[in-house]
Amino acid sequence: MKQFITVIGIAVIVTLIAMTLLSEQSRSSRQDELERAVSGAVKQTVKATHADGQTDITSNKEMVAHFVNVVSNNIKSDGDISVKVLGVDYQDGLLDVKVSETFKYLNGKEKTIEVRKCAIYE
Repeated sequence: MKQFITVIGIAVIVTLIAMTLLSEQSRSSRQDELERAVSGAVKQTVKATHADGQTDITSNKEMVAHFVNVVSNNIKSDGDISVKVLGVDYQDGLLDVKVSETFKYLNGKEKTIEVRKCAIYE
């Protein structure tokens, strides 16, 4: 009986450690994905505002819409995305955004990660 309780105790501890490691890996991979997606989308959007004859961006709203479209296409993970525009100027090629992603861990707890990126066309 002692051995059975010991084995159950060890199994519970191993399960808790595994869930902790999986949760940390999940957060880390989501953070990396969000940073790459936002960084690439900001660069691509700012570059699109000054592309010779290749742009459809003629207002600040279109610039933000282009950014949101690129970000949503680049993020493959499951989560709620929120975009806050801190500054935008399509004529000068300025875009400053904060993107938040809210997701759930395996145990049901929610976590929010944020990335802020700013780019100016040179």
